[in-house]
Amino acid sequence: MKKLRTQMRWIMVVIVVAFLLSTFLMYGGRNRGPRRGSDGRLEDYEVAQVNGRPLMRSELERRVRFIFEQYHRRGITSVDIPALYQAALEQYVVELQMVQAVKDRGISVSDAEAEQTMKAYADEAFPTREAFYQSLEMSGTSVADYKKGLARQMANERLLSSVVGTVVVSEDEAVQFYDTMKGLFSQPAASKIHLASFFSSADAEALRGRLLQGMDWGQATSSDVMSSEDVRNVTSEPLLLQDSTFDSGALAPMKDLKINEVSPVLEITSDDFAVGLKLEALDERTAPYDEVSADIRVLLRQQKEREHISRFNEELLQKAQVVIHDPSLFPQPTSLDLPAVTSPDAAEAEKEKKKKKKAGEPISDDSVPKEAEKEVGEPTSGDLDESSKEASGDQEP
Repeated sequence: MKKLRTQMRWIMVVIVVAFLLSTFLMYGGRNRGPRRGSDGRLEDYEVAQVNGRPLMRSELERRVRFIFEQYHRRGITSVDIPALYQAALEQYVVELQMVQAVKDRGISVSDAEAEQTMKAYADEAFPTREAFYQSLEMSGTSVADYKKGLARQMANERLLSSVVGTVVVSEDEAVQFYDTMKGLFSQPAASKIHLASFFSSADAEALRGRLLQGMDWGQATSSDVMSSEDVRNVTSEPLLLQDSTFDSGALAPMKDLKINEVSPVLEITSDDFAVGLKLEALDERTAPYDEVSADIRVLLRQQKEREHISRFNEELLQKAQVVIHDPSLFPQPTSLDLPAVTSPDAAEAEKEKKKKKKAGEPISDDSVPKEAEKEVGEPTSGDLDESSKEASGDQEP
């Protein structure tokens, strides 16, 4: 018995030590909240967890800055900052979920397929493949990394293609869209014209003289005829301009021209003089269904494809296990686009709430902890840069 008691004592010691170590690793081993280092800078920390994978503040800031730059900083105020963080978080969640969905569906892209696609792009977008490889080198991207990213993109495209499937637009849908949105297919009164501009009024007058003598536009504006003239621009194909264009401005003298009538010399600016020739007048009309039905079908098909992809993304968001460790960054309350679990405390409160609801007990609003709000100043590129630097030290994310 004495030996057994001694063994039990050691077992209890091991259990206590293991518990203390696990507690340290859980709460002390990983920084899960804003904390400043000895130099006063905000240390990088875990903002959220997605399917057990940590999302660090530096990564979130990098994504927010990218979204911020996409909008060219226009119309973004401090009120929009939490929404930007939310959008960046949802983007991160969808990316991780798509990686898993690709694996679950057995979708793969071979290295040979990625290389073939890479070479096809290089041949299309660059004068030579060598120029393409040089551009990769200048951007600091290796060929292997580029192919890896390309393979991931191709796999995602195949995934979305399988999600969308075959989209069919019926004749009734196309006709209904045309009848409802007929105003989109109205075409205002317009004119087809030729226009040539010169640096000097004398050269413009010379062209006008040739046209008045009966030369056609192509002959009068040929390079041989105008070799001694200082030409700015000459149309080879007719321009289609709405008649409202001629209501005011430099082209106003062309408003009342008859078909095949030559305009006077038009002074666009002090060193830009033009001559126009009116070719055709088109009355206001609404394009008939047969003329635009193909475009309508394309439009409706693309709309349906976007709806399929949008629903798929929503499903990915709802299936993700998201735990937010710093709720103050995100909109209050947290967007319903993400699962209801937003923090460890909120998760426990949600479980307790469900238990009470199942047992028929009254539920108090106090069972869900209130999350602190964070004041955010007027967003500028400097603000985001500084925030990112604080999250990851001096290094740019």
